[in-house]
Amino acid sequence: MTQRQAFFLPAEKGQRFCIFTPSLQQPARAAVLYLHPFAEELNKSRRMIALQVRELAAAGFDVLQIDLFGCGDSSGDFADANWADWLADGQLALDWLRENSPGGLCLWGLRCGALLASDIARRQVFETALLFWQPVLSGANVVRDFLRLAVAGDLMSGHGKEKLSDMRSRLAAGGTVEVAGYRLSAAMADQLSRVPLTCPSDYRSKRVFWLEIGSETQSPQAPATKAVLAQLQAAGSAVCYRALPGAPFWQTGEIELVPALIDETVALMTGTENA
Repeated sequence: MTQRQAFFLPAEKGQRFCIFTPSLQQPARAAVLYLHPFAEELNKSRRMIALQVRELAAAGFDVLQIDLFGCGDSSGDFADANWADWLADGQLALDWLRENSPGGLCLWGLRCGALLASDIARRQVFETALLFWQPVLSGANVVRDFLRLAVAGDLMSGHGKEKLSDMRSRLAAGGTVEVAGYRLSAAMADQLSRVPLTCPSDYRSKRVFWLEIGSETQSPQAPATKAVLAQLQAAGSAVCYRALPGAPFWQTGEIELVPALIDETVALMTGTENA
């Protein structure tokens, strides 16, 4: 059995830590590039991602994981990262995967990673599939949620002096905002705030798998989600949406697992799901 390989990819700013998990079936069905979520959500989701990678490899997929600039074991500090850096990292990883794994490609993103996957996919001259786990609909939402966590942390510390507007003003003046050791820079906040989940006019992903976690399997889609799904379909993408019960493992205090999400992902990717 081929073992997974951990290595560093040389990059413009230092190096990027990667893990390549080859398919247990040869030839592989396709190759998958995983793009992680924002800040602490990366650490909260590691266990679920590891389990999913193992199951994808068993189902016949090569999988590459990359720690983006300023994250995990890669070079740089989170406060020095910007969206352009992360786009370059995603392209670097995608190029490596194209050279080392034949066949089709899929970009898999969790939360903010789905935003990055979408932004990378629309810049390609070739077609890629997309796998979204609990996608954030815009970068502005990522910034907003981060600042809300900062306000909540300030309240819990007993200070409670700064408001959301104060933190936005600080970023506008070129400062940073910190949550749990992660410092959001003005550059990242500005660039990220301009990123939508989709850009239908030049979208090149004809297959989109969209999976969300909720309290009820049949919970209705939010209006904003419906709008983005409609945009994807209007751009010519075949969209498969699933809502599954489970805990939001990317933000829970304890490590949570959602086995149904893993099983459904494999079923969708292999075409064995129940219609």
